[in-house]
Amino acid sequence: MSVTRTLTALTLAATAALTTTALAVAPAHAGGAPNLGTVTVDHQVRLSADRVSLGGTYTCTVPDAAVASGPGTIGIELVARSGASTSGQVAVTCDGTTRPWTVTAPAGALRQGRVWVHGHLEVPDAAGNTPWNLFDATVTVVGRA
Repeated sequence: MSVTRTLTALTLAATAALTTTALAVAPAHAGGAPNLGTVTVDHQVRLSADRVSLGGTYTCTVPDAAVASGPGTIGIELVARSGASTSGQVAVTCDGTTRPWTVTAPAGALRQGRVWVHGHLEVPDAAGNTPWNLFDATVTVVGRA
């Protein structure tokens, strides 16, 4: 998603004349870096004896890149009210196609109930930049404790 903001600077010259200058401010990842798309998060985290799994879908593209698709990463952190947390990541391909993703991580002290998901989608571009899209969700841990 690309957003451009306009900033107008006012200058008061020694002659008391007022001049304006319009500056275009573009995102740090503009100009060939990924136009990171969307990430959806399933409403439930699956808990087994010692692992948790969470998934969803993603779509992202790398416009003006040297190659048609780019490798990337979805990383998540699950945090419970008790303070218990775990994290994991999965490699993704950004070629404009909607694809499923699943991250499996150690369960640690996570148990059934509500948890917060803090995540990011990152995709390095041809210039070596690694812009991120951040996402957050609240989900429910279900399964065996």
